[in-house]
Amino acid sequence: MQKITAIRLPEDLVNYLQALDYEIGGLQVLHTHAINAGAPEETVKRVRERFLEVYQEYQLAKQELWADYSKEYPQYKRWWVDFQEGVLNLAE
Repeated sequence: MQKITAIRLPEDLVNYLQALDYEIGGLQVLHTHAINAGAPEETVKRVRERFLEVYQEYQLAKQELWADYSKEYPQYKRWWVDFQEGVLNLAE
């Protein structure tokens, strides 16, 4: 059986990560819609650039989060944030 450890995260950190996650999803939909609707190339490019900026910010935030816990919990190989519960889940 897989061991999972849950660590409560600060609410503002959870909200920040969740906002980035939602923005990424919305930008993906917007980008697809812009392409399918035949939006001007410049519009599609701006949406794609914004997506890449937010995606990069999200990845960096996740790396920083994991850096805070990876030394204390080196045995855990997978992790994810549960936005609903406000916890970092660690799985061996």
